[in-house]
Amino acid sequence: MPFYNWNEMTKKNLVAATDSVASIIIGENITLNRSVNQPGDEARPHTHGCEQLINVVSGTAWFLVGDEEKTVTVGDIVHIPAGMSHGFKNKSDEEFVYLSFKNISEDWPPQKVLNDKSLRQKAI
Repeated sequence: MPFYNWNEMTKKNLVAATDSVASIIIGENITLNRSVNQPGDEARPHTHGCEQLINVVSGTAWFLVGDEEKTVTVGDIVHIPAGMSHGFKNKSDEEFVYLSFKNISEDWPPQKVLNDKSLRQKAI
């Protein structure tokens, strides 16, 4: 399945640490998810065994990565090394949307995602 459309994909909460509603594409070595967060939504501090790159698509949010913090907005990219504590909060009045790229690891994607048949994406 080489072609996808975010608007046609199932949207669910993928992990307990976050309030995000997301769609995910799972490749052989990497995943890509598009996450949408309403005002006040957050990702509580957590870690995982994979490296992560977050590309901000719309809105703004306050991020904490390790001991560094910053408010990010459209065009910003957040790099989170494997095992690094991180979290964020949408402190704005608008949706915060981002793309998250992660390599496959021992804890990503979560087993609940792998077991959820509704998350298996259909090609365009």
